[in-house]
Amino acid sequence: MRYQNPQLLYALFAIAIPILIHLFNLRKHKKIYFSSIRFLTEIKEKRKKRAQLKNLLILTSRILAITFLVLAFSKPYIPKSDNIETNNIFIYIDNSLSMDVDYGEGNLLNLAKNISKDIIQAYSSDNQFHLITNNFNASDNISYSINTIQDQIDHIQASSRQKGISDIISRINLLNSERNHLYIISDFQKKTIDIDGLNKLKTDNKTTLVCIKNNELKNISIDSCFINSPIFMSDNETELKVIISNTSKKDILDEVLFLYIDNKQRSQQYINLSSNEKKEITLKFSNQNNQIISGEIRTHDSPISFDNNLYFTLYRNNKINVLTINEKNENTALGSLFGADTSLFNYTSFNTENINYNTLAKQNFIIFNEVSELSSGLLSAIEVYLENNGSLLIIPPAGLNNFSSYNLMLKSLDINLISKSIKNEIKINKFTLEHSIYKNVFKEELKQINYPICKEYYKINNNKLSTQIIGFSNQKDFLSLYNKGKGTIYQLSSPLDLNYNNFTKHALFVPTFINMATASIQIDAPYYIIDRDDKVNSNYKNIKKETPHIIGNEIDIIPTPINKNGKQVLEMHNQINKNGIYSLKYNNKIVDKFAFNYNNKESRTNAWSYKQLNNYISENRIANVSLLSSSNKQLSNTIKEYKNGKEYWKISLLLSLLFFALEILIIKIIKL
Repeated sequence: MRYQNPQLLYALFAIAIPILIHLFNLRKHKKIYFSSIRFLTEIKEKRKKRAQLKNLLILTSRILAITFLVLAFSKPYIPKSDNIETNNIFIYIDNSLSMDVDYGEGNLLNLAKNISKDIIQAYSSDNQFHLITNNFNASDNISYSINTIQDQIDHIQASSRQKGISDIISRINLLNSERNHLYIISDFQKKTIDIDGLNKLKTDNKTTLVCIKNNELKNISIDSCFINSPIFMSDNETELKVIISNTSKKDILDEVLFLYIDNKQRSQQYINLSSNEKKEITLKFSNQNNQIISGEIRTHDSPISFDNNLYFTLYRNNKINVLTINEKNENTALGSLFGADTSLFNYTSFNTENINYNTLAKQNFIIFNEVSELSSGLLSAIEVYLENNGSLLIIPPAGLNNFSSYNLMLKSLDINLISKSIKNEIKINKFTLEHSIYKNVFKEELKQINYPICKEYYKINNNKLSTQIIGFSNQKDFLSLYNKGKGTIYQLSSPLDLNYNNFTKHALFVPTFINMATASIQIDAPYYIIDRDDKVNSNYKNIKKETPHIIGNEIDIIPTPINKNGKQVLEMHNQINKNGIYSLKYNNKIVDKFAFNYNNKESRTNAWSYKQLNNYISENRIANVSLLSSSNKQLSNTIKEYKNGKEYWKISLLLSLLFFALEILIIKIIKL
């Protein structure tokens, strides 16, 4: 048996009080004068025995009454065999956006706060409490007393951050290496909670899951938006594609979707969605020749409202200037690809003998088509071009015999050299799909497609650091990328000639070369996701090295500018917490805008139920994990009983009262 308040056991010394009273009572004598006592002798002996018995019973009652009263305040208990003794109590409150919703029985975040307070009341003042939310603040390191943690709980606000169980466990392990008891209070959404993280728990720690039930309600999620053109430059009507979803099992009828451009409504559309349906709709608007367009797609869906807005920005670009420099004949595939699309590209082609060097600096993308050597003037111009964020593609010549002369050109560009020609039919089947060139090209992994075939290619050494974008089945490079200062160089290992390969006839040729060309200008993402995208790209060239400011939603932060491949990248340091449009200012002048949106994972309100969690814990045999429901009205008492095992303070108090009552009865009933 153990005691919650063992220091109170010192009060057992109070047992000495009735004992001393009893002893002093035995020594009291009272003189009574009688003329004769010979008739009282027999009565005296009888009453003496009764008095001794009464005094002993009173003494025993008092001792037992005081003993059980002290035990009642000391709170005795018999701990459970699997209980882990620790004073370190960690309470995680899920303050994600899905918790800041009233599903009909009150706001879930407020409910979580009240539950955390009930948990705290189940512990004594000797415990140290740590409070963790999705924000992962520096205050997580602070341990609180049973009184000070109450104020911290009251100040918790909803956050756009999302954390899974693995993140929470890693955070606690970083903060504390000692034994601890962790309480996870959450609605346990399946999309975000990462339930498999329970398998990473340490066996010497205790974890209690407090499951808050949410009710599945109808909800529209605005998932994404995009325009079909790789760059935005149209002065005419623009079609904006919007992906929306019904994340519930209920049909949604006649919901209105609004489009705002620069804070003015430009379009609206009524939509109907079946249960769990995803749909693409088109919203049209006219560009007013603004360089930067800020927009918002909005619904008035309730009660789940955090996903009712999707913000975006579009940066108006000019056409992409593409130049091909040929040593012999122009490549017809390149001419057809870039020359035919006059709305997107300004395409020109020169022979090495009649290059206009003044036009090189104006080009976004230059292609060396089977150029075997460079003049000193062309080499100098290309070096300047690359230093100014230029992009260059090198296509090797067909039938190359003089490798030494060609390698001089490659060496002057500081890229890998070639050693010999290899004639061997091989598949071109290694595509780095995560590279930005193939962003939004493939919706899923490449499976069961007819890959292009290469009959002959040049062996490239790997002395220089490069990134493989496309490779052969033998892992060798077909298309590789080099970062050269502020510029970019692409290198093919085989000519774009049907005698060498059929890549120009394959479906992957068009997106690969279109995206290489469009990558030569900075195309900003229409929006960024909070807590996922901490770095943003900017078109503005900060030549004067001024201090940047990001302003919006009542904040003014200073990001860290980074030069990446000649492009300006701004690191936000996780200071963006609210969705909306943010402006980039230099010297109080707006030079760029960015849109930030919440992660729409939480729009899917499907959550783990109490029964599902219990089954998961049992099936995976996860030790030292218990489960509590938020519907438990006696949560604090349940935690105490689970923590302390069987408590006996109530029994002790009843016994104390019983013996006090018995003492009174003995005094009144037993007459001397």
